[in-house]
Amino acid sequence: MNDYQLRVIKEKAELEVKIEALETFIEKNPIFPTLPEEERGLLQSQLDVMLGYAGILESRIELFGEKK
Repeated sequence: MNDYQLRVIKEKAELEVKIEALETFIEKNPIFPTLPEEERGLLQSQLDVMLGYAGILESRIELFGEKK
């Protein structure tokens, strides 16, 4: 496996930790509902983008197995 491929795998793992933390904050932290609506919306948008980014990284990682 190439160095850049290992970096992509590491980047996805780090992103997944951040996604989990943000999901937990949104779903379980009692502070979240007290935030202004605009900030809550931005945090949800941030999570949506992060999930999309993780999906792109996953697709790239899947391609690594196809390249011989």
